[in-house]
Amino acid sequence: MTKYLPSKLSILTAIALVSIQSLAIAAPEPTATETAQPTIASLNAALKENPQDIDAYLHRGILHAQLQQNIPAIVDYTEVIRLDPNHALAYTNRAAAKLNMKDYRGAYVDYTQVIRLLPEKAITYNNRAYARHQLGDCKGAIADLRIAAELFRIQGDTYNQQRTLTNLKAFQRKR
Repeated sequence: MTKYLPSKLSILTAIALVSIQSLAIAAPEPTATETAQPTIASLNAALKENPQDIDAYLHRGILHAQLQQNIPAIVDYTEVIRLDPNHALAYTNRAAAKLNMKDYRGAYVDYTQVIRLLPEKAITYNNRAYARHQLGDCKGAIADLRIAAELFRIQGDTYNQQRTLTNLKAFQRKR
């Protein structure tokens, strides 16, 4: 009786596969920066081709924001706004980046622009209320939270309505 004996080649292949699999398991996940850099490079190339590409600026700004690179994100959102002064998402994202940098006045101004463009956007009133509160404008913050709560109610978003009402009560107690 002959027993099955694997060839040297199949043994070496099996060892190589096991080694590759163990390397794959041990390899660290790429960082957000490593993942984003090729995309940022592609967007940079697109902007060299077309410096008026609003979407490229917007997406590059979003990537910078995800990497917590607030200043480059703000620069990109500002360029979007220069190219399209009614771009609500660019104002919203720029305001969020400004909040991250504790530029509450700048965030307030940008959220006010979003409200001018999209007055039914409840979350914007909520976010502007935070900026106003940080600026010491409690009356304005309370007014924004009341509007946000009402818009959430109208839109059927009871979860965010309740969260906003909770914040409203907390702001009213601090007054």
